[in-house]
Amino acid sequence: MLRLMLVALSALPAIFASPYPIASPETRSTSYCPGHPAPEAYQRKIFLDFIHDLYITKDVIGAFDKYIAVNLTEHDPFDAQGRDANAAKLVNIIPYVPSTVLRTSFDNNIGLAHVRVDEANEEPIALADIYRMDGTCIVEHWDVTQARPANATNPIAMF
Repeated sequence: MLRLMLVALSALPAIFASPYPIASPETRSTSYCPGHPAPEAYQRKIFLDFIHDLYITKDVIGAFDKYIAVNLTEHDPFDAQGRDANAAKLVNIIPYVPSTVLRTSFDNNIGLAHVRVDEANEEPIALADIYRMDGTCIVEHWDVTQARPANATNPIAMF
């Protein structure tokens, strides 16, 4: 019992060294990063939980803390590298912009989310978020966005 308490107490410095403001109890959770080997079915569950936390619950900081590697490789030409920079950007967007996850897929360490983004007074935007996992941890991200043209002739274009 004493040994267990000592192990728990030794973890306190790491807990208080978070780069984010102290999270509320409902957003604090155990991280899947750094990654460790996991079967594809478990990776799929982790990925779907991440998408749920990010786009449905809209808990950007909680989702990034739990599922994203600190040294995230980011391929968006307008975003900085790393988890912290991307979380800081998205925390000011995702909770405030209506979006709907239309489709998800996961295969061979790669997860995809097709999202409809509906900004006020704008044509909807199609977003494809692509993530690569290393075991249990999301380590790489790409995204592709396209606004639906105002003069689109296909009523179901992009969605």
